[in-house]
Amino acid sequence: MTSRNPGEKLRTLRESALHHLALWRAGRADGRGIRRGAAVCAICIGLLWMAGCGGSSTNVRSVSITPTSASVNLNETSSFTATVTLDNNTISTTTTVTWEVNGTEGGSSTLGTIVPSSVDQNVGVYTAPAVAPSPSTVNITAIVQQTATSSNSTPPTVTSNTATVTVGIGLGLAITPTGATVQAGKSQQFTALLNSVEDPAATWSISSASGITDASVIGSITATGLYTAPSSPPPGGTITVTATDTAVATSTVSGTITVVYSDLSLNGPYAFSYTGNDADGYLAAAGSFQADGEGHINGVEDVDSFLNGTDVAAPITGTYTVGTDGRGSAVITRGTITEDWRFALTTGLHAELTLAGPNATGGGTIDQQSVGALSSSVGIIDAPYVFRALGMNGRSATAPSTPLTPRAMAGEFTANGAGGIVGGDGTLIDVNDNGTLTKADTSLTVTYALDTSNPGTGRGTVTFTSNATGATQPREFAFYAVSTAANNAYVTEFHLVEIDGIDSMAGDMFSAPASSALGNGDLAAANYAFTYGGVSSSGPYAAGGVVASDGSGGASSGVLDINNAGTTALNATISGCTSSVDSTMRRVDLVCTAGGSTPEFAVYQTSLGSAVMLELDPAAVATGTAYAQCSASSAGCASGTPAISAAKSLALGLIGQGAFYNDSAAYQQSIDGQISEGTNGATPGTIDIANYPHAFTDDPISSVSLGTPSSLGRGTTVVTASNPSATYNLIYYLIDDQTALVFDQDQTYVLRGTFAQQY
Repeated sequence: MTSRNPGEKLRTLRESALHHLALWRAGRADGRGIRRGAAVCAICIGLLWMAGCGGSSTNVRSVSITPTSASVNLNETSSFTATVTLDNNTISTTTTVTWEVNGTEGGSSTLGTIVPSSVDQNVGVYTAPAVAPSPSTVNITAIVQQTATSSNSTPPTVTSNTATVTVGIGLGLAITPTGATVQAGKSQQFTALLNSVEDPAATWSISSASGITDASVIGSITATGLYTAPSSPPPGGTITVTATDTAVATSTVSGTITVVYSDLSLNGPYAFSYTGNDADGYLAAAGSFQADGEGHINGVEDVDSFLNGTDVAAPITGTYTVGTDGRGSAVITRGTITEDWRFALTTGLHAELTLAGPNATGGGTIDQQSVGALSSSVGIIDAPYVFRALGMNGRSATAPSTPLTPRAMAGEFTANGAGGIVGGDGTLIDVNDNGTLTKADTSLTVTYALDTSNPGTGRGTVTFTSNATGATQPREFAFYAVSTAANNAYVTEFHLVEIDGIDSMAGDMFSAPASSALGNGDLAAANYAFTYGGVSSSGPYAAGGVVASDGSGGASSGVLDINNAGTTALNATISGCTSSVDSTMRRVDLVCTAGGSTPEFAVYQTSLGSAVMLELDPAAVATGTAYAQCSASSAGCASGTPAISAAKSLALGLIGQGAFYNDSAAYQQSIDGQISEGTNGATPGTIDIANYPHAFTDDPISSVSLGTPSSLGRGTTVVTASNPSATYNLIYYLIDDQTALVFDQDQTYVLRGTFAQQY
C-alpha cells in the first residue's frame, strides 16, 4: 500500500467530510436517515475543524495592560504595554490592539489621547491634555476583536484590565536649555515650554548681576528667544535669560548663559606696540591691524630693530586664534620676517601682548582703535599732549664712535590741529641721557602729519626738535592713534616708535588737561599707584609704589619698591615729597624721600586720570605711569577703596625691563597669561613665557595666592607655573576694582606690568 503524506491525508479527510455532509443534507430533505445523518454531521464537523485548524485555536483568551497606574503631567506622555494571550497559552505580538481612554477609542483632547507606538503595536502612548480634566483621573483599556464566526455575526471582543492615569497640573513654564555656554559673538536658541509644549506667547529678556543693560556688554535676545553674545564675556562672565508668560500662574522662568571668548573677541581695528630685545639688542615696534573676527589679520607696522634695522610702514599679514579663556596666539608676517605673538584679552578693547620669538622677546599691549582715531584729517590732533619715550641713543649706523647708552625723554606741547603747535602754551621737554639730565627745555618744537598712504590705520608721524635732543637732528616717530575723546573731537592716546635711525626709542602720547583745568598745577589730592622701569648702570631696573598727594604740592605718606638688576629694596616708607610746578601747570617736578633714596621725577598729567613719569636722577634711566586710585567719591571702587580678586579671571602682562645692545645674558622675560585663584576646583590658569631665545607657551599654573592689600592698596601675590617650573613673587598696586600695576620682586626677574580683570 502506498504511503501518503500528511497533506494528502488532510485533503482526503476534508473531501470525505464534505461528501458525508452532502448525504446528511439530502437525507434530511426526504425525511430519511435523520439519526444516521446527525451522526455523520458530527463526524463531518469534527473532520472539517481538524482539517481547517490543524488542531490548534486562534481565539484570544485575555488581554492585560501594564502598568496599572501612572501619573502624567499636562502635555507629557506615558507608555502602556498590552499582553495578548491566546487560547493555546501563547503570547501574540501581531494581534491588533485598540486603545481607549474612558471608553473612547483613541481618547480625546479633553481626556488625553492614546495611539499605538510606531515601533510596537502592542504599546500605547498616552499624551495628557493641555488642561487637566475633571476629575483628574482617566481610565486606559485595550480592546481586541475576535474573528467573526459567520458573515452574519458580530465579532466578539476581549477587553483588558483598566489602568488608571492621574493627570498632574504640569510643569508650568519652563525654558530649554536651562544653561548654555556661548562663544563670544555667537548665538544660542532658547525655547519656552508651557507644560512641555512650545509656548509662542512667551516674551524674552536678559539681565546681568552688574545691572548693565547695554547690549554691547551683555548681548541681546530676540522675540523668539535667539540670544547673541557680546564680543567678550560680560561682567561676572554670566547672563540670566528669562522667559515670561503673564497668562499662566508660573509666569517667569530663567536660565543661565556663560559667555566665553572666541575669535570674534578680536574683531575690528587695533593699535599695538611692544618693546624688547632681538639677537643684536634693542627692539621696538608699533602698528595697526584689522582683525576680521575669523582668524585673519592685515595691517601695517613700524619696527626699530638692532638686528634688522628700521622698517617703516611695512605691510603685515597674519592669522590668529582666541581660546575660551581669552588667551590667544598670532603669527604675523612682515616681508621675510615672522613674529610669534601671544596675548591675553581683558575685553575686546585691550590685550596684554608677548613677543615670543623666534629670536626675539618683548612685551606690550593691543588696544582697539576708536573710529574717530582713524580719521585722515590732522584736525583730530588738536589738544594739549604729553609724551614719554625710552630706549637707546647713538645708533652705530649713523654714529659708530658713539657708545650705545640708554636715553629717555618726556614732555608736553599743544597741537594746533594743523600739523604744528600753539606757541607759548607749555611746550617743553625733559631728557635723561644715560644720567645726563636736561630739565624743562623750552626749546622744543613739534610737527606732525597723518599718513595718507595708509588710510584707516591711524598712522602718522610726529617730529620733536629741541636743544636737549640735538637741534640739528630732529627725532621722528611713527604714531598710531588709539582712541578719541567722547565727542571724537581729538585723539587721546597714541603709540610711538622712533623711525629716524638716530636713536631707538618707543613710548606713548596722551591728551593733557587744559591749563585752566589744573588749578594750582599740583597733583590732585589722591593716592597714586605707579610703576616705572628702564636701565641702571647695573642692568635692568624697575620700581613701583603708591604715593599720597595732599593736593598742595606735597605728600606725607606712601611706599616704594625697587628692583635694581636683582638687588631689591622693598616696602620703603615714603616719608615725604615736595613738588614744584612749571608756569604752564602741566609739569610737576616731584622729589620724594624713601628709605635711603631720593628719587626725582618729571611728572606730566594727562586728561585720563593718569600721569607720565620720567626719572630725573642718576640712579636710572626710566619712564613710567602713575594712576589715581579710585575712592568712595569716584567710579571703580564698589567698597569705597580699590579691591581686586583673583577668584575672578585676570589677564596678566609682565614686560622685561632694560634697553641693551648685544647682551643676551641681560635680556629679561616677558609674560602674558590668564590667572585666578582656582576656587571651587577651577584651574588657576595658564601663562606664556618668552625667555630669550626660547618661548614656553601654554605653561599650566599650579597655584595663585593673592594677598590682602594694605590701606595704600599694596599687596603681594605668588604665581607658580609647572612646565617649565617657575615662581613669580609679585607686588601689586591697586588702581581700581579691575586693575592693578604689578612689580616683580624676584632677584632673577626684573619685570613690571599689570593685572586686569577679564570680566
